[in-house]
Amino acid sequence: MQDDMLSTNSRELQQSEYDEQLLQRQKRLQTEAQQILEELKVVEKLSQVGQVRQTGSTTLGLMVWRDIDLQVSSPGLSAERAFTIMQPLLSHPYIKQVRYLHQSEHFKVEGLDERHFFMLFYQFHEPVEWKLDISFWLGEGIHPEPLHEAIEQQLTHETRLLILRIKDVWYQLPAYRNTVASTDIYDAVLQHGVRTLDDFDQYLSQRGKPTRHHS
Repeated sequence: MQDDMLSTNSRELQQSEYDEQLLQRQKRLQTEAQQILEELKVVEKLSQVGQVRQTGSTTLGLMVWRDIDLQVSSPGLSAERAFTIMQPLLSHPYIKQVRYLHQSEHFKVEGLDERHFFMLFYQFHEPVEWKLDISFWLGEGIHPEPLHEAIEQQLTHETRLLILRIKDVWYQLPAYRNTVASTDIYDAVLQHGVRTLDDFDQYLSQRGKPTRHHS
């Protein structure tokens, strides 16, 4: 009985230490993200064509890897104008790689509003690399972010830790960001009561998505 209690206490201590590490890393990544945005003057540049909103894990406090999401409400923005605004970033000496997706008109993605989408990979110190996802939304008015707002309202200290634990394992797997996204984790924890990695595997399996052992 005493051995069982000691074992339980040891596991709880390990979990507590792990959780603290996740929270500290999350906070450190948030700070780094803001420093990069300021160094590159990203918001200042993007604001020339519309209202800029930072979304995703950098504002939700759910960071496990170096990724920044920015949304620009820029009704009717042409691809030429988008590239003009982006040029100082595209030619920055520490931008290692760039991807552009034209997702409007005949290239519009079903279920997604029209946009110009840029992915920038910023590397100042090897091997540290940051990914910036910048969307120029072309519809009228301010582009809504209902999912982000819903997550923001529902997050608690407990669910934040649960999400960070699952993301910490999944962001290192090949399927992550391809067939399994952070939004799957948010939905699983906040809407379907998922509490463990095994629970999340079951959630994915029920939706025809790869689990940890098949990703």
